[in-house]
Amino acid sequence: MIKKQNGLVLALISLVLGLAVLACGTGYRTTSKSSGNSGEVRVRMNEADGTDSTNVEINEDYNHIRVAITASLLVESGNCQATLVGEDGTIISLSASPESPAEGYGDLMTDAFGEIELETICQNAKNVDLTISYVWK
Repeated sequence: MIKKQNGLVLALISLVLGLAVLACGTGYRTTSKSSGNSGEVRVRMNEADGTDSTNVEINEDYNHIRVAITASLLVESGNCQATLVGEDGTIISLSASPESPAEGYGDLMTDAFGEIELETICQNAKNVDLTISYVWK
């Protein structure tokens, strides 16, 4: 009887964790390219619903540097807010819907790993595309 209860508890925990992952988004992928002192990072999600936070690598070889950022956020349906946060607490915030893509500019400081933080809050968003273009200062 105890083995069945343990199995049921494990199955329930797995289900809850699986639903939590789906609530935050599916199909998340990142691509990047750089040349000289500039580059671009693209973050895409097939679906996003809920709150998520991750780090986006600008360049692992250049930690604690200031970068000039131009960011654009597009969604096919739903809406999404993306906030880029630098090591020093500086933020660039974008909010997009299908009729209203967003663009933002600013300077951010990368952390010890050459990364900035990305926080998203999305509601029924599909085909989310965040492009982060940067130039090292």
